[in-house]
Amino acid sequence: MKILIDIKHPAQLNLFKNLSRVLADEGWDVTICYLERGKLPKIIAQEYAGFRTIPVGSSKGTKWSIFWDGNVKRTLTFFNLIRKNNYNICVAASSIPLALAARVSGVPIIQFYDDPERGKINDLNAVFSDQLFFPPIVEKTEKTSTFNCLKEWSYLSPRWFKPDTQILQRYGLTPHQYVFVREVSNKSFNYYDQEDAIVCSLSQEIDPNATVVLSLEDKSIAHKFPKNWILLEEPVGDIHSLIYYSKLVISSGDSMAREGAMLGVPSVYCGIRNMKANEMLMGLGILEHLPQREALPFINSTIAASFDEQKQVSTRNELLETWDDMVDFMKKQIHHYMKGQINHYKYQ
Repeated sequence: MKILIDIKHPAQLNLFKNLSRVLADEGWDVTICYLERGKLPKIIAQEYAGFRTIPVGSSKGTKWSIFWDGNVKRTLTFFNLIRKNNYNICVAASSIPLALAARVSGVPIIQFYDDPERGKINDLNAVFSDQLFFPPIVEKTEKTSTFNCLKEWSYLSPRWFKPDTQILQRYGLTPHQYVFVREVSNKSFNYYDQEDAIVCSLSQEIDPNATVVLSLEDKSIAHKFPKNWILLEEPVGDIHSLIYYSKLVISSGDSMAREGAMLGVPSVYCGIRNMKANEMLMGLGILEHLPQREALPFINSTIAASFDEQKQVSTRNELLETWDDMVDFMKKQIHHYMKGQINHYKYQ
């Protein structure tokens, strides 16, 4: 069986990683397509080594490039790829170009996403896709179903992720004695309306004695942060272990804030987007949404407090017991939506 998986954003990169490996181990022919955007090609080469990876479209950050290179040209390329390679099913996380190409080609496509706020885009995806899957933060419809977790759980569940202290040695870090910061760029579609460099604007008021590691999407503003902060060069070999062993996660992007929370680390999202996926974690008491300067008191008080390792373990164990295994869920849906071909394969 042949499957095409599309990845267009770093936040989607890990969603399909374990699924791809499981399917490949079962004999599937797996193709990974990706958008040429920022560091994504380099990270894909590292994280999906051994798979067939194909660049499809690009994005230079401008609205025209997003529309023309990242959507129109991508659709045509996907159509040609599907026609040439006869894929049995396509999988993505909100990819209108792939959904349209698959629908025209008569190939089933299912998508796994967590952002119901993008209404018009989701409506188009629903028209072209066989099914959209969201966390339990949407109303179920004929084209929309739910899974009981967040998509990041596909690679952060204790079943799939085992933290390793080896990465800390590279930066001279001590477990739970440093802060992890993620600063996203506002040049992507999701953050056009957000003030740029939110964490940077707060950085001089964050405890100057704190050890801070910085994951910075736009390296051109690195000189604006405190000189003693440790700047990461992506791709980082084991970034989720860096997050797991941190004392606090501060992020102007929603995805990494959720990752920190699911790894049991006190986490604050200081961006402006109100997202139901975040609210799901906020309701569990493991994520704070404090836009811009509102985050400062929480940041400095958490830095001053001791890290609770027992709480970290119990948080993750509770999620493991109550949430779906995302990889198993996706695999089951792939087999189901193979339509007439499902009889040839049995879900395990």
